[in-house]
Amino acid sequence: MTTVEEALGRPAQSVDRRARRVAVHTFRPRRSWPAVITGFLVLAVAVVAAAEVIAALAGNPLRLFPVGAATDYAAATTWSEPSVQIASAVLALIGLALIVAALAPGRSRWTALRTDDPALVVGLTRPALRRAVAAAAQDVSGVDNAHVTVRGNRLRVHVRTGMREAGDLPTEVTRSVERRLQELAPLRSMRIVTNVRYAEG
Repeated sequence: MTTVEEALGRPAQSVDRRARRVAVHTFRPRRSWPAVITGFLVLAVAVVAAAEVIAALAGNPLRLFPVGAATDYAAATTWSEPSVQIASAVLALIGLALIVAALAPGRSRWTALRTDDPALVVGLTRPALRRAVAAAAQDVSGVDNAHVTVRGNRLRVHVRTGMREAGDLPTEVTRSVERRLQELAPLRSMRIVTNVRYAEG
């Protein structure tokens, strides 16, 4: 039998999926720089072309570019010419690169956390995540210092200890980090790699 508290405490699967989609979309890194650069280039070309057309209609062409030579070349050149095919292939590759740059996500500065509520989106910056994980590693007895790096969904924990040998220390550090991650509840699972540097001698 399912009680009312259990029913209210467990979110529906559709709500959970929607919450995940909202969080992923919110913290998805935007490719703003390629869009800005492309927009400026297209705007510059459009302004120059408009100026050329207006000046030509007024009877005083600017001649910023050798339009006449380009027109003569285009009139005398067929699509089968190697130069035309190479230029077309280069333009197609540039367009494909722009599409890939727009669709592919960039490097995110945030780690989305699970909330199970589409109306609530919570994220943790990578420096904050590193500090939280480093603090969890330093809570382990015998750890003198901890340094954490985050790359994608991988956490690399480097700890130093004054002990010359401690067989269970890497396992204890990993468990402590796992407990902290369970408290933070990141949306995507993270892989933990623990390295221990022992005292020399």
